[in-house]
Amino acid sequence: MVTTKMTKIGAAIASSFMFVSLAHAATPGAYAGIGLGASNINNASKSMFQSTTGTAGKATTQSGGLGGKLFGGYNFNQNFGLEANVAEYAPTTNKMTLGSSTASAKYKMTAISLVAKGYLPVKEDFDLYALGGAAEVYSKVNYSNNSNGAIALNSNLQTGSHTIRKLRPVIGVGADYNINSHVTTGLEFSHIQGIGNTNTSANAIPSANMLTLTAAYNFG
Repeated sequence: MVTTKMTKIGAAIASSFMFVSLAHAATPGAYAGIGLGASNINNASKSMFQSTTGTAGKATTQSGGLGGKLFGGYNFNQNFGLEANVAEYAPTTNKMTLGSSTASAKYKMTAISLVAKGYLPVKEDFDLYALGGAAEVYSKVNYSNNSNGAIALNSNLQTGSHTIRKLRPVIGVGADYNINSHVTTGLEFSHIQGIGNTNTSANAIPSANMLTLTAAYNFG
């Protein structure tokens, strides 16, 4: 549900002003800023756990929460720029409970991205943009099981921490408003595409979304 809402909001950013006349908006030159908002690691499946007693366990997922990023970039003109950022996502925890016994898998994610940004000026102080590029994803999952054998992890999953580092594609859309020639605020939705099956492989990386309010200082 969190992912669906975030996707709809991100799509609305790109479609709200499609028919507004073009003008100059993006400020050429270097910039740096911060973004804070909602983030979600898309690993809501609980089928990585199995009850061994014949009694069904209660499976739950806790996902979504505060995420954020630091970013810096350079706009070569009013229509094209490059940006690098470091993003931290709220953790997701899958858990199975059977009486007093529990087993869980907690995912954390950090991503370092380099993206190209294409701007669509709408007004003198407002623009829409799309971004695409690559993210170096650091995904950490910790499997724990204190069920004394009442709950089993799927094959190939073992208790303990596992850290995976992989290059993954990232896409997004956003909108910027220039308060003045140096200060810009905005709203951005981004998506990192995961890889593999997290139910059966500790080397898989889940997909992740982030919707942030941003603030940046333009040095140009």
